[in-house]
Amino acid sequence: MASAFLKYGTILALAVAVFYQLTLKNLIFTIIGVGRHVQPISDFPYQCRRIHDERLQACEDMWLSEETRQLFLACSDPLARQQWDFSFSRFNISGRSRTDAVIALDIDKPKGDSFDYRVLKTPSYKTGDGHLYLVGLTGRDNIPAANDPNKPPFSIDIALVNGRPPRDSQTGEFLDASELGGDFTIELFETDAHATELRHKETYHHPEIKTPNNVAFAPTNGFYITNDHGTAKAGLKFTLAPFLHNGDVTYCTHTNTCKTVSTSHAFPNGLHFSPRHGHLFVPSAHSGGITIYAPNAHTNDLQKISSIDIPYPIDNLSEDRDGDIWVPAFPKGLEMLQAYADPLGSTAATTVFRVRKSKEEGDGKGWEVEKMLEDRHGEVLPGATSVVHDARTGRVFLAGVVAPFVTVCEPVGK
Repeated sequence: MASAFLKYGTILALAVAVFYQLTLKNLIFTIIGVGRHVQPISDFPYQCRRIHDERLQACEDMWLSEETRQLFLACSDPLARQQWDFSFSRFNISGRSRTDAVIALDIDKPKGDSFDYRVLKTPSYKTGDGHLYLVGLTGRDNIPAANDPNKPPFSIDIALVNGRPPRDSQTGEFLDASELGGDFTIELFETDAHATELRHKETYHHPEIKTPNNVAFAPTNGFYITNDHGTAKAGLKFTLAPFLHNGDVTYCTHTNTCKTVSTSHAFPNGLHFSPRHGHLFVPSAHSGGITIYAPNAHTNDLQKISSIDIPYPIDNLSEDRDGDIWVPAFPKGLEMLQAYADPLGSTAATTVFRVRKSKEEGDGKGWEVEKMLEDRHGEVLPGATSVVHDARTGRVFLAGVVAPFVTVCEPVGK
């Protein structure tokens, strides 16, 4: 009896230890942030203000065109995000937004506390029900080569993650999203230096575009996406996917063929490809940290080369013109659930890191991580899912998936 007790007791202790290491430890310290010191916004050399505007709400992601000084934002309705957001198992089709739009903000044209902006029309977009349901966004300035004899005009590519409700292909009737998940596409648009509309170029719809969180242009003509829940689109497997590391990174060509190129990710989030560094950066919203990959120029497969230890849930990465990576993170991750429950009255704490290439080499040692902003009480920053740094002025723009405002922070003394 004693030997049996010892045997099964040892097995149970081992199981508990494994469960703690794989699940509880991360939940307690990374996501919940137990014991984490969170600083007030007054500790940082920025003067921040909120921009309240009915069109600048629930902006999940942003991208800055350095060439044209336009900040592109993927915006929605905070109360609609509360009803229709796949990453948080919100599947109420009737509550979805019909007003999602990409906003072009002219950051060199201040107007009161805000800036001049335009709500970009999409007259040539006819896919699905004709509406966009915006999640992630990225962009690319297409600068003609000086020696190109064809002299193509300057243009901007905008790629969007579109979370459509599922529909019956024969009848067009909506299906049960809580059972089937979303019907996702990647939408490619083109615009120009004085954007007033987005010209639709392509819809990418493929079985490997399963649960896309964000999109990044590849060094070839294709793009990478993070499937934050892998193949799990709804149900219990969807709920457990971050704990089971079911997320992946997928590559798609411009001809609409896709393949999985990296697996076993825990809620991979807003990835970013850097032409300057030649690397793909993939953050985790569950385990924290950023994994760095080198894409193969011929196959577009990924080789892991490094990682950056930031033990916070991380959202959409961006890069400024100096090559620094800006990282929005949640020091108290469960506060985002409160923000979803009450988007007009609750704001999650936000932390912003800057990741800069250093002279040291090694696994994570080639990058310097510095905290640039933090707002433990949600006084002025949104629960930021996206942060963009304008290196020319030093301004920092912050937006959140359910935040009813956008924040701009001006450096003090610059």
